[in-house]
Amino acid sequence: MPSVDPEATSTPPGHSTALLAAMADGIGDLCFASEEWVAVARDALAAAVERHADALRNQGTFTLCEVAHNPPVWLRCRGQLAWHARIDGARVTVESGELPATECDLRMEGEHSIISNGARIQYHGRNPTVVAAAQARLAKLSRWNMTGNMPEHPALRAALKGLHDAMAPRTMPRFTFMTPEWVSSARHVLSTRAASAKYADGLRNVVFTFSEEFTHTPKYAFPDGAHGGFWVRCDHGDITVGAGPLPAALAPADALTKGKYTPVVPVGRTVNALMTDAEKEEQAAYSKAAFRREEETGKHPVSQSSPSGKGAMPPELARVFMPLHDELSKRTSGELPADFDDSVKPAWAEAQGFDRDSAYDPSWLRYHELDIYGQPRKVAG
Repeated sequence: MPSVDPEATSTPPGHSTALLAAMADGIGDLCFASEEWVAVARDALAAAVERHADALRNQGTFTLCEVAHNPPVWLRCRGQLAWHARIDGARVTVESGELPATECDLRMEGEHSIISNGARIQYHGRNPTVVAAAQARLAKLSRWNMTGNMPEHPALRAALKGLHDAMAPRTMPRFTFMTPEWVSSARHVLSTRAASAKYADGLRNVVFTFSEEFTHTPKYAFPDGAHGGFWVRCDHGDITVGAGPLPAALAPADALTKGKYTPVVPVGRTVNALMTDAEKEEQAAYSKAAFRREEETGKHPVSQSSPSGKGAMPPELARVFMPLHDELSKRTSGELPADFDDSVKPAWAEAQGFDRDSAYDPSWLRYHELDIYGQPRKVAG
């Protein structure tokens, strides 16, 4: 057999994870515990219970409540979302809102992005060892408040598992900004749109390379110190989306955004279509302060250029990119590097109202101790 260079075959952190492998296909379309999500869950649980109606008819009641802290700001729900379900024999009630522990057989509180990613894990058709590894990772990342236990009755467990699997493909993930797992959502959006009948013909003669690369990444998200970002190569309609810096073999980029990671985070995850005028003004004020020339370097922290000299993205490809920013923003978690690093400069450290709710509580995440992959953070020195 030919020799293989281990360095050439090793996978950097985040590019191939048990979590991605365990998740349902696609990127979902509903935010966990939103009103729209609860409405779909109501029908899904009713169908799951109906499949086991005979076994459940005389089994009494079971009440479940899940409370998710730090939901995305664009939902405007003031710091948390909650939903609850009550199964009474073969009858089902599913509603938005929180129930006290005294009314629940199982009540769980955790961080919204972590719960969202857990809700996307699918049991049916997935390797159970991979599923267990993904769940173990997520279990370490949030602070949890739990009372009660899962039901012991097999049919009731089956109904709840059926609900989970029905909602997994509908639930949107929430990954950390510009990490390889986050890029998986960009890959889905762009490759799906490019292959559609609406856009495929217009791309058949397009050759263009796009790259966004961000340096000085936070250790909790990039434990190996890698740069964040993603790149897109359109080659006569074939779309390749990669995480991290553009490979040297594909350089120079036709469109390149490059700069420091931290100041970009708040503006990089805005859902522009849902912003108010006041939020847009606040974002503009933040951008003016955050992206001015740095005294230390005399340069702006982020720049845009066309290293190849080709210039603007062709309109046929731009149409494919059009919804990308907002779709990725909806699937981005809400933490800031300054939540877990006291050295972030003041202009980049303060949470912005257009970016996240004032009730956001970073203590629901454990990134002071662990990286996003559940591994202990290395302490310098």
